[in-house]
Amino acid sequence: MEPRILIRNLSATKAGQTEDFPAGGFRELTVGRDPSCEVRFDPNDDLVSRRHAKISASPADPAEYTVADLGSRNGTFVNRQRIFGPVKLNCGDRIQLGAGGPEFEFDLDPRPAGMVKATRLADSAPAGPLAGMQPTREGGPGPFAAPAGVGKATVERMIGETRRQSRTLLYTVAGGLLVIVIALAMFIYIKSKTPNVVVQRIEQKLSPSGLSPTQIAQSNTDSVVKIECGWKLIDTVSGKQLSQVAVPNRVKDKEGKVSERVPGAGEVLPVFLVLGDKLEPLLTTADNGGQHQPVGGLHSGTGFVVSNDGFMLTNRHVAAAWHAPYGFPAPAGLAVVMGPKGPQKVVPISRDQFPSWIPSQAKLVTSSGDLDSLRQIPQSPQAKTLEGRNDYLDVTFAKNRIRIPAKLARISDRIDVAMIKIDLPQTMRKVELNDNYDSIKVGDPVVCLGYPAVSLVVVGVVASRDPLNQQASAKEIPDPTLSVGNIARVIRGQVGLTEASIFGGDIYQLTINSTGHGNSGGPLFDERGRVVGIFTLGWSEGTTAVTAAIPIRYGMELMGVQRATP
Repeated sequence: MEPRILIRNLSATKAGQTEDFPAGGFRELTVGRDPSCEVRFDPNDDLVSRRHAKISASPADPAEYTVADLGSRNGTFVNRQRIFGPVKLNCGDRIQLGAGGPEFEFDLDPRPAGMVKATRLADSAPAGPLAGMQPTREGGPGPFAAPAGVGKATVERMIGETRRQSRTLLYTVAGGLLVIVIALAMFIYIKSKTPNVVVQRIEQKLSPSGLSPTQIAQSNTDSVVKIECGWKLIDTVSGKQLSQVAVPNRVKDKEGKVSERVPGAGEVLPVFLVLGDKLEPLLTTADNGGQHQPVGGLHSGTGFVVSNDGFMLTNRHVAAAWHAPYGFPAPAGLAVVMGPKGPQKVVPISRDQFPSWIPSQAKLVTSSGDLDSLRQIPQSPQAKTLEGRNDYLDVTFAKNRIRIPAKLARISDRIDVAMIKIDLPQTMRKVELNDNYDSIKVGDPVVCLGYPAVSLVVVGVVASRDPLNQQASAKEIPDPTLSVGNIARVIRGQVGLTEASIFGGDIYQLTINSTGHGNSGGPLFDERGRVVGIFTLGWSEGTTAVTAAIPIRYGMELMGVQRATP
């Protein structure tokens, strides 16, 4: 018989219902209100978070299961005891989602031989050898009955001993009160003399969060890396690098007179084709002696370690820039209007008219640089006609000079997140992640670490010890920048069944304006030093600047394998 996981619902709305799941090949069951959860509850039950808890099988022992809270607002309880980390489950254990929330019983069919019964509930009656004893009988004969009579001398001795014990107790209590009064007076005196130092130390020790921005930076600097990369766009059909077609700005007329198509626009002009009401860049696999402009670039960003064996999270536009908006810094270009027999009209356009296009989603390629070999790229869900390639993707740890080659491990297909991997024999220090998407609030304090380009660069000169290469070299020594702020706004993209789509991206708008380009992909920490987001972008209007981060939930998606949900 195939083993099954049984979820017996005990709450009023689903009382008596049993859900079962195959235990073979089991990884985890997610519990909550979200439609993607395997164990789902009433979407109107505000005691249950969207992703409240998860039940997981132990990698070492498939017959052993644990339950863990996923940062829910109201907590998870096992046998009426709130849990704050993964807790081992036994057959018959009761799991409750929030105090007074829905409750269910965990069980296995068949039960493993070594699986003990449910732990008793916290409010159940005590058990043991004293549980069934009757109250002690007063008086009467028996082995513990009082003696029949007591002499006068014995009574007088007992009274004297009682008086001495009373005096001793009185002296002890008086001495204790005196010590307390003296200690309280000293505390008040010290507090009045140095209020800031004393209060800060007490608050840091007793606060549930207990971490200042300085402490968060000190604890996580070794896990935050600088990323440098250079990339190009490749035509997978020919294997060649792609360039945007560009034509000379200077042309000769029939009389040999030289003039500029767009005065003052430089040597070459990028070419775009008009497709309907849109402009599309014209790409080519030919370089035409360097006249066409290669699609690619060099840039830097930030990442952070999420596993001891070298996996790191960052932005997709850092590690796979061909999935991000792209454009040449040319002041002007040409828009070609096609007719039935070829180009019908060529119109100069300014830079602010250039379309925002994604290199991996370009639509037009020519092999010769002209329109005779033009082909339209099919947008197939089964193959990649255009793909990017990192010529180098280097990682440098804080206050180190040696670059470590990394490889692109995985990218998100729906948001600006990517995962990369480095290989080192040494165990790396990872950050702690906290998926608080369901409970994060406007005003929550956050701290960001990263390598913004605006920060001053620290350079170290490396003296060579190589007899074959005696030349010294200068290397940047990355030193992360700390930025402090709050959650200014929580924006959630949603799709309603009976309404229009509501979409502004899934992001946390921040009040952190002291960082910018280069900090992309950096970790966003909560007040307890746990990563809750990935710094991703910033924009400005006049003198006002705004930054934003992606919920860490999307980074955690890349760290495992999940089924696609409709």
